[in-house]
Amino acid sequence: MGFGRVELGDLTGLGAHTPYALLLGAYLLIGVGVGFANAPITNTAVSGLPRERAGVAGAITSTARQLGAAIGVAVAGGLVAGQGADQLARASHPGWLLVALCGAALFLVAYTARRTGADR
Repeated sequence: MGFGRVELGDLTGLGAHTPYALLLGAYLLIGVGVGFANAPITNTAVSGLPRERAGVAGAITSTARQLGAAIGVAVAGGLVAGQGADQLARASHPGWLLVALCGAALFLVAYTARRTGADR
């Protein structure tokens, strides 16, 4: 379902007239995706090491997640810094493109790891 240049889930086309329903749907999908990704990532990290190292794996996973979030917020803030309210949506396009590319890279890594694990 399209809203002008913006398709559901594609926030790289945000504009001044982007409907709130689209933003709500897209942010809901992002939140659910992040929520569903956290537990499997931690589980994979913890189960991949010997039992006595499980705490280290959990800590590293948690630290990496927090560091990634902090860097992501800093990069996103840097992209839109100094922009007026009328240019904010357009200034956020590179940030959303970066998020989409990181998601695609994560999918590729997960798909490759799954196929490699299935070959064993």
